[in-house]
Amino acid sequence: MEYRRLGRTNLQVSVLGVGCGYLSNLEYSVGARLIDRAFELGCNYFDGRYGDSNQKLSPLLKRHRDSIVVVTKTNETCAKEALRRVDEDLGELQADYIDVFLLRVANRDVLHQQLGPGGAFDGLMQARERGKIRFMGLSWHGDLTLLSEGISSGIVDVVLFPLNIVRREGLEQVVPVAQQHDVGLSVMKPVSVGAIPGRVALPWLINQPIHTMVPGISTMAQLEEDVAAVERASMALTPDEEAEVERWRQRLDTQTCRICDEICGPECEAKLFISGMIHHDVWYNHYRNMGLEAFLAFPWAPWAKRSLERHFCARLEALRRCTFCGKCEASCPYHLPVMQIVRDMLADHPPLIEALHALGWSGMYQDAVSPYH
Repeated sequence: MEYRRLGRTNLQVSVLGVGCGYLSNLEYSVGARLIDRAFELGCNYFDGRYGDSNQKLSPLLKRHRDSIVVVTKTNETCAKEALRRVDEDLGELQADYIDVFLLRVANRDVLHQQLGPGGAFDGLMQARERGKIRFMGLSWHGDLTLLSEGISSGIVDVVLFPLNIVRREGLEQVVPVAQQHDVGLSVMKPVSVGAIPGRVALPWLINQPIHTMVPGISTMAQLEEDVAAVERASMALTPDEEAEVERWRQRLDTQTCRICDEICGPECEAKLFISGMIHHDVWYNHYRNMGLEAFLAFPWAPWAKRSLERHFCARLEALRRCTFCGKCEASCPYHLPVMQIVRDMLADHPPLIEALHALGWSGMYQDAVSPYH
């Protein structure tokens, strides 16, 4: 495993980290085993704060605290609430400190609140003075100019941003300014929510000027494949591999939402959260990537089993509100065939809902509560 210096933090981080978001969907023992195995394979960078991922990481953290870099995050805007979330994470992790604490930006108004007097960054600086966090930064998956503006403030140590074969805007909008300020570069969505094979996506990404990448991990096989992809004898891409990268880029270029909600959201007569439905829904991405049989056989956490049928019924109800006016498609700067994507989702939801209903999961685990917060 290759390790790189995470900008001015001077932390040495594995080039392949672990995005812990998907681990919240797994039964506790399965998720904890994945975390342990990732550490055994050399991964020391764990990007968490999703569901119960902190609790699943805690046992490993107790055994190897000095060898692990823990990252958590919040979307709070004021100092008091940011401090509360730091303390909450410390309690869940059962740890004395967090290595990197990130603020989700959301939009420019939120960024300015976070940076302003009494804002969340003030709270993080207090937490750092008290030894509760070591470094702080920003995270966002939409308009990346927000991250570059935040970096220019001079108080950001690390940024988490999307970068992959298809979404390359970060190479121009984030990387240069981050390099000027010696800011750590952590990459989310390296395989574009599972749309690109790791064997293709990760070798390309490791050749970019980044420090670590955090693909979401759902299975042991996926973890092993990702590690193999970044531990080749030579990371330089061959001409054939470069050609394969380009084929994947062309194939997905007009299928990949860049989550620019400010463009398509206001245009939707049915008030659909288009980007969330076609790109940013973890459970739908699982279904789309796995297929029905594997989706049903997945070791879902009890709370997820109880919620899946309701979740997809709500999605289908929302999709049926679509009037197919085409305004979102006409305004999409990436020329996504949004109307056809909606039609495809309308067709693929009913078989899943029927299968989930037959399993009877929605009536089980009445004491289970969703850990997403």
